[in-house]
Amino acid sequence: MRRNDRAVTDPAEIVDIMSRCEVLHLAIAAQPAPYLLPVNFGMEPDGLTLYVHGAMEGTKYDLLAQNNQVGFEMECTNGLVLDETGHNCTMNYESVMGWCIVSELTDLKEKLHALDCIMKQYHSEEFPYDPAVAERTRILCLRIQERTGKRRAKRLRGRKNA
Repeated sequence: MRRNDRAVTDPAEIVDIMSRCEVLHLAIAAQPAPYLLPVNFGMEPDGLTLYVHGAMEGTKYDLLAQNNQVGFEMECTNGLVLDETGHNCTMNYESVMGWCIVSELTDLKEKLHALDCIMKQYHSEEFPYDPAVAERTRILCLRIQERTGKRRAKRLRGRKNA
């Protein structure tokens, strides 16, 4: 990381950032360029295992069958910061990125747990969904091998952030 002053190294802070993100971007190896895919996700409390759900077939599965190592990125944007006197601006943000190894869950109990984790990412209370959905949904398990967090939280003196 070029800007070490923006690094987030505390694992608890990284998990906190991840818990506030709404979209996970996966970069899957493909030719002639990576296949970039925005997905909903859920995670285990330690933030080292992520879950993604999807249809029963599709491009991502074909590509993952060839190479199950993927890059990922997620971010929370905290707003534009304007410096009208200096005639410039910046963006506050928090992000987590890294790479993981992907496998597919086939055990019904594991799939239901993963779906529960996905629901918890977006809905604070337990949500009663039809468990039969797990039978017709593919669930991917992403085991994070490496991750880094980054934060920019600039405040202007005497000025409000936009």
